[in-house]
Amino acid sequence: MAESLIVLEPQADKGLQQQIREKIIQGILSGGIPAGHRMPSSRRLAGQLGVARNTVVLAYQQLVDDGFLVTRERSGFYVTDSVQSHGVISPGESGTGVATSEPDRAFWRERCNPVHVSRRALRSRPANWLQYPFPFISNEYDPRLFPGAEWRECSRDIYAGREVAQWATLGANEDDRQLVEQICTRLLPRRGIYVDPGQVLVTSGLDQACYLLGELFMGTGRQLAMVRPACAGTEEIFLATGVNVNAVTQDSDGPELGTGLTDSDCWYLQPNAHNPTAVTTSLERRRQLLRLAGEQGAVIIENDCEHDFCYHGSPLPPLKSLAGGESVIYLYQLPRAVDPGMQLAVMVAPKPVVQRLRALRHTLRERVPAINQRLLAKFIAAGHLDAATFRITRQLRERWVALGEALMHHLPKLLVRRASCGTACWLELPDRVSAEQLQKQAEQQGLLLEVVREYNALRIGFSAIEADRIEAGVSILASLINGELSQDEETLATTGGRRLNAADITAEFPGTVLLGTNALGESYRIEVLEDGTLQGYARNDVDVDETDTGHWWLQGDMWVRQWRNWSYGRQAAFYVVRDAHQVKWFNEEGLLIDTGIVARE
Repeated sequence: MAESLIVLEPQADKGLQQQIREKIIQGILSGGIPAGHRMPSSRRLAGQLGVARNTVVLAYQQLVDDGFLVTRERSGFYVTDSVQSHGVISPGESGTGVATSEPDRAFWRERCNPVHVSRRALRSRPANWLQYPFPFISNEYDPRLFPGAEWRECSRDIYAGREVAQWATLGANEDDRQLVEQICTRLLPRRGIYVDPGQVLVTSGLDQACYLLGELFMGTGRQLAMVRPACAGTEEIFLATGVNVNAVTQDSDGPELGTGLTDSDCWYLQPNAHNPTAVTTSLERRRQLLRLAGEQGAVIIENDCEHDFCYHGSPLPPLKSLAGGESVIYLYQLPRAVDPGMQLAVMVAPKPVVQRLRALRHTLRERVPAINQRLLAKFIAAGHLDAATFRITRQLRERWVALGEALMHHLPKLLVRRASCGTACWLELPDRVSAEQLQKQAEQQGLLLEVVREYNALRIGFSAIEADRIEAGVSILASLINGELSQDEETLATTGGRRLNAADITAEFPGTVLLGTNALGESYRIEVLEDGTLQGYARNDVDVDETDTGHWWLQGDMWVRQWRNWSYGRQAAFYVVRDAHQVKWFNEEGLLIDTGIVARE
């Protein structure tokens, strides 16, 4: 019984001993291996799994230490009877043991309140974006930039007995004192901001900080000034409070001092690198904004999240650090490249404001976990944050330069705006080109782009793509902008690329991974295996994974595939055309049915 539940994966990141241990635990907790069951001998199990006997012995011993197995003299290992006493319900004790496959949707639909979310705030990029050849997206990073070794070192330190006694006993609404100290003495002074610990609040990311500020300062009848186009997610958070959003225009120096600001109680500004337009507010315009805010008593919310990575000279000082910064509430979130998991944010405001925000945060029960706060405190104190920021900035600057040169060479007539900070640039398209249509066409070529439909523009990120791949991607983008979008429908007779015959398919397809987006907007990933099987993975817009298996074979020069469930389980035959990273499927009539991307190795 136990042997059939253990399937090892030699290519997995986990060791064989850990895999054996976890599989046995899963079987015990699910009821597949019942209490009192005698486990196979270590020699027998090792032989069946094809591993060293000592690997099984050590796994069994760990399970004994953890209380899942017990040993009986001259008899072997048995599943402990105490598992059932800990509340584990086996399938036989839960009635039929089978969950209802189709819930009563009408019942739940009648009892749920409607939820309204703007489609602009929904994620448009595929779930497997990292595997595309040219991921020109912002706010995502190449995983190789992540300082994993440094985080592991700090993780070990915070589990020392003395450390645990400190962070584990924090009150329900306290912030870690060591973290606040590091923020006040190391993080903020580098930005010219000097405050007391009582003026700092730690939040679970920028979104939570904006939500708290929206609840405190905004609401029905209040006026909020934001530069348009604005970050869709942030705007949605503020609009949920009932506030009226006044659009603010901007020029190359930043927000213009017009009616959008003068008619508003509160301003939301991004001086270093506005998202999405990449405009950097000049020093003189920053001073003008502070003077105007002081004259009319407006509150400024400053988002300084793009401060860290500066590629040309030194970043301009934040509004909070300048004369008149007393009316500024300062927001900063650690970059995802440094902190991809926790995404902690720091809020700096006068003490009366912080006290009210802390009380509101307590009401929501949304304090950042104490262990995360202490971990970040250790990371900053050890100098890892400074070292990682310096190293990542150097690598991102290479990409920043490469993108600028590629855009100037391949698209010299278009307006490109590139800030000296941040991870993206702004590209305005000609009137004859639709940004939304360009995005679809580009994805078929392996390019992932972010579009701002209302302004017919692109936001081109460079933090997730290597410098040596940037020019090739921009070259493809330029060819699409310069005329490919107006061509007639593609057919097998007119398509570019190399048409594959049976010998080509046999040589090139097995072992490849195909990426794409289906008609429902779901991103998919297909593994074409050498034994004639297919492994398919798809993710929909609510991040739910679906899987299926199938088979493929050849019929003359046509590639035939059949899934178990997808496409109604019917077989379909295609002519295959390979064009660099793109693969195209044409039906028997020569019409284009689908396109995909061959993932890089």
